[in-house]
Amino acid sequence: MALIDEVKQVCDRLASQGWRDLLLQHGLDITATDLQQELAKELPSIDRNLAGFTDFASDGIRGIEPGSPARSLLYHALASSAVHPVGNNGAYPTLAELDAIENYIYSLTNRSLADFPNAVIAVFAYQYRIASRSPHGIHADMAFSRTGVARVGTTTANYSGFRRSFWVESEDGRLAVMPARYAAFLAVERRLSVDDAILEEQPGDRTRRFLFPVHKLFPGDECLRDVNITLEFLEYHRNEKLQRVHTHGGIPILDGFDINQAPFVRDSRRSRDLVELQPVNASVLLVPQPTPRLVYTSTQRNSVTGRDEIVRFQVPPENFNNRFWTSYQIAANGRGREAPEYVNMRHLVETSASEQKLVDLNQEIASEDEFLQFLAQGGYEAAHFSDNSCDGCISVRVNGLARLAVRPAYSLVTAPDFFPLADQIAIEHWVDEFLPTLRAQFSQGGPSPLSKGRQPPNPDLPLPDSETKAFRRNETAIAAIVGSAPRTNDLPKRLQSDSLVSFLPDAASNVFAPGWDVSLGQDRQGNFYAAYGLGSPFPEDAKLCAALNSFWPAVAPDAARTFAILSAPTALPLLDSELGYHPQHPRVKAGEVMSQRGWDGEYGSFFEDFDGLVVNFANKDRSDYISNALAGQIRVSELAQVDSAELIRRMEALRFCIRVLPPNDTVSTTQLLLVAAEKIADWTQRSDRARSTLQGSGYLYVFATVQGSEQITDDVRRKRLRVRNRFTCQITQDTLCWQQDDGEFRCEVNAI
Repeated sequence: MALIDEVKQVCDRLASQGWRDLLLQHGLDITATDLQQELAKELPSIDRNLAGFTDFASDGIRGIEPGSPARSLLYHALASSAVHPVGNNGAYPTLAELDAIENYIYSLTNRSLADFPNAVIAVFAYQYRIASRSPHGIHADMAFSRTGVARVGTTTANYSGFRRSFWVESEDGRLAVMPARYAAFLAVERRLSVDDAILEEQPGDRTRRFLFPVHKLFPGDECLRDVNITLEFLEYHRNEKLQRVHTHGGIPILDGFDINQAPFVRDSRRSRDLVELQPVNASVLLVPQPTPRLVYTSTQRNSVTGRDEIVRFQVPPENFNNRFWTSYQIAANGRGREAPEYVNMRHLVETSASEQKLVDLNQEIASEDEFLQFLAQGGYEAAHFSDNSCDGCISVRVNGLARLAVRPAYSLVTAPDFFPLADQIAIEHWVDEFLPTLRAQFSQGGPSPLSKGRQPPNPDLPLPDSETKAFRRNETAIAAIVGSAPRTNDLPKRLQSDSLVSFLPDAASNVFAPGWDVSLGQDRQGNFYAAYGLGSPFPEDAKLCAALNSFWPAVAPDAARTFAILSAPTALPLLDSELGYHPQHPRVKAGEVMSQRGWDGEYGSFFEDFDGLVVNFANKDRSDYISNALAGQIRVSELAQVDSAELIRRMEALRFCIRVLPPNDTVSTTQLLLVAAEKIADWTQRSDRARSTLQGSGYLYVFATVQGSEQITDDVRRKRLRVRNRFTCQITQDTLCWQQDDGEFRCEVNAI
């Protein structure tokens, strides 16, 4: 079928669903008899005041502009997550339909291979984005990266046409896997030129060489003159965390286990349980395989006993650097990592002659002292847990262009993003614009996006079809996001809002301790990106970093107040409803809300009367995200709709409070413990409003200063701290009314 006929099929399907009427407002009729001519004609009346079109390229003048998706009105309308026809009944283009239109756009350039001297074939992850998220920030455009970020889940992928992207939840509220989309392009390697754009150019980029896509490759004879092309995508991915716990973590392997076999090392040559490739016309999706639970035990035939056994390790006794709280810690030797930094050690494997039993030590040992002593002494056998995080490469065979070199993409399959509508880069822009320093807000970690990183990918990864290494150590721009430079500097008349979920590196973290999306690996030749330095399994590290003021804002929730962590105070406040209402929470006991666990399976902090006012909070030593994951209690529902703007509003409200409340210190150093947090839709509707000056939406934050030592409650999973003073804060954007204990409210106007 000719490409124009594929485009016609797309237009015919969507025309009656509001799309024809929408595009007619710009003078484009997608039901025209001669669609090819209609798409090629100039459109003098494109209305850039219409919602979704304010950031359409100002020099775009026709339905299809050869070689330029960003200047093709039809493509912009169908691909932009900001465009929504009236009365379309949920009818949006599929990824395969968008791909067909892309192919048609590039076919119209009528190029031959000779038109692209020095070209190579390169695989890119890519998305069409609104102006503010494009590589140049001027108009909506394609964003490309040689790194894609897919995410694990417990059920199949859920594509949302409304968002023009996949969504993190299934219809029944489970964590959906998040694929990344890739395609093959002719690309040219060069230094940054006037024809190119880089998202967030970094020091040294002017001397680096980047691969820039110049022509999309797709099957058939319309891609390039005098060539009939076929494409075959290939992938290789590897998870080697359990193996490296032993080979580089200093823990001897138990007799009878083979660390060179699954589950110690798993790859896509020997198993299909990590990922799969799903074709989408001429592009391809890298799709993580869903698992019933985010983590799970695995077995291997033990050569000594002759039976399948849970893989496990003997926990070494505690020393000066092999514990962090109640996690086993493998210390780094230098800047990078050679093994997972943290390993779960709180699940004992009892082995008898006839069976094995998994024992959750958090529940098994009631005495806190005995629990901590047992973990410190070690000597017991703890279960290894598997997860499906991994890294790898995606390559392509292009028949018809066999003489050209092929450059694969780096592929990350990593932990869920609990804030899919918030990107690291948006939080970083807020920090850069409004904060004196990063550490004024975040005592640890920070919002630097992976797209700003300039490290090479894992040098040990082979190509999918050979033992040749997939990447060179000088490929330090692998995570950059690139595109074409705009032909005009006309900014949109107004900013667009969108709900696109990114699978490019600007939505991933460039902070490694050990990391959320990828870690910083190390060998004798230097540092590089690698997945094997992440926690084993990944929720083990997720707990530690969430407890330390989120560490990676916009991907990791901030659970500092769940655990009453004063050494790394809350930097990014989560609401009580997001952290969970304990059965003894005052609002639960008053019948105002139902008891429910938070995003991580825990319950948040709350005030209670226990011979005076105390804060009740989760015991960080007993909290176990692996136990919660095994119970299916880790969810994204509570956080999925929180976008960058909402996170920033919460942080600004927190800064307002900390600046005003005694002792007037900073967010990152305060000893004020945020205990309660609610979002208020309209203060005028609240009977407890302190002053009539409180108008509109805002927040109710309640802080405490505490004294004395932590005390275990009857439930060993909870602790208490005695309150010295309580501070109630009623907040709007420009006003803060606060009271100490039961005193009079005082109001301050936000001067910043």
